[in-house]
Amino acid sequence: MKVEDLIIKVTYKVGLGDVEMPKEVYEQLVLASEKWAEIDPTMMKEEYREAADWLHENIKEADCMDWVAEVDEISEHDVED
Repeated sequence: MKVEDLIIKVTYKVGLGDVEMPKEVYEQLVLASEKWAEIDPTMMKEEYREAADWLHENIKEADCMDWVAEVDEISEHDVED
């Protein structure tokens, strides 16, 4: 079966320990935590720019502990095989 479009949202947790970060990054992470705000590097929010850059550089998918996949969209081709 051929699928025309498949969009999956994957969420995973990463635990980091004993890491060095600039004070500005720490302050932005604390602020995001207090506001329950997501840090999305694609949103280009200046409020969390340094934190987003630091997270992008220091978190790799291979570090994940748990992950969840959510299907946002799936559609098949109309052509029958």
